[in-house]
Amino acid sequence: MTRVWTRAIVVAMLLAAAVLVSMTSRPTLAANEKADATVSFSGASAAAGVGVTWGSGTLRFNGKDYPFKLQGIGVADIGGSSIKGTGDVYNLKKVEDFAGSYAAASAAAALDKGASETSMENSRGVVMHLRSTTKGAQLKAAVEGITIELGTAR
Repeated sequence: MTRVWTRAIVVAMLLAAAVLVSMTSRPTLAANEKADATVSFSGASAAAGVGVTWGSGTLRFNGKDYPFKLQGIGVADIGGSSIKGTGDVYNLKKVEDFAGSYAAASAAAALDKGASETSMENSRGVVMHLRSTTKGAQLKAAVEGITIELGTAR
């Protein structure tokens, strides 16, 4: 039994190290760069090895609000939580570029009410810097991805 736990700990440490290395290569922006848009979102996640996240939010761009839905997946994820967050969006020139798949590298632990930050980028170069809080218990060390489906402006 000790051997199994030792192996699990080594695998978790290797995953965490890989995540931390990949985090240093996340999208960088000039310190004074102004956000093109903002987002607010909420959702939930559940995981036992592979985690699933779902939710909805609002993109505020050029004076209009656009609803969106999101779905995501993570690896080396355990637990469940509810999520609320906000963020800044950069490199968004037209609203159609917001939808699609985003990739992020993150390492986070949240017990009861935790806060985390991550940066995500899609294939069109749109970058989101997200700040979120969670309620519940969750541990993760993984490269994550989300897919965003954009609705019509309100």
